[in-house]
Amino acid sequence: METVQTIPGASPEPAPAPPAPIWTLLGEDLHMQMLRPDYAPAGLLEMITPAPSRVLDIGCFCGGTGRWLKRRFPGAKVIGIECLASAAARARESYDRVIEASIEAIDFEAEGLVPDSMDAIVAADVLEHLVNPWAVLQRLRPLLTANGALYVSLPNVRNLNVLVRLTGGEWRYVGSGILDVSHLRFFTRAQAIEMLTETGWRTQEIRLNPDPQVMPAFAGRNLAEVRSIDTPKLSLRNLTQADVHELLTLQFFMRATPAA
Repeated sequence: METVQTIPGASPEPAPAPPAPIWTLLGEDLHMQMLRPDYAPAGLLEMITPAPSRVLDIGCFCGGTGRWLKRRFPGAKVIGIECLASAAARARESYDRVIEASIEAIDFEAEGLVPDSMDAIVAADVLEHLVNPWAVLQRLRPLLTANGALYVSLPNVRNLNVLVRLTGGEWRYVGSGILDVSHLRFFTRAQAIEMLTETGWRTQEIRLNPDPQVMPAFAGRNLAEVRSIDTPKLSLRNLTQADVHELLTLQFFMRATPAA
């Protein structure tokens, strides 16, 4: 049997400290620690057409979206709204203007955001953080020009990983993603469309951003033929193709225009 010799006066190596609970980072610039500052939702931004002259980016964070838009549409003027001071400071390096405020508290008129002034409004991964995203969506409608559109990305709470973990008794908040600890609202595809409809928008296009943590389990399978999914604690039956696609989705990318 192997023996371990203890050297007098020596102390054992201390065990590594357990990571702090994720909720302890709330109010301390959580996203500055957990998110990539250069991130841009390319799958959503590729839906913007025609080339806009003026874009309002809500929750612009460190400016990744604005930099992407400036490369794609060099003549566009991009205005950002961001409530985190440290993120807003970085976004100012590439935006024409950044308003440091919460979208729920901002006075549009006082900030010069007038009706019929924006060709595109981007709300990427922001509505789920708001107390009342419905009221914000109503307030945004008048800002668009006649041919303008709203571009929204929302996390999908009907994601298969979320459902599997829930059947195992787990609804664990994390620093980013679908169960980001700062999320206040959760949506399926149907409820995302419902929110837009109830606030005066018509959904024109939806694209599904597949979840890279789920897709490998379905590699080589024809998703059009999947009718059931079985896990140790969850069995899903009589699935439609739309059901399967939504279960494998991380985010919804949506383009909407004001309803008549």
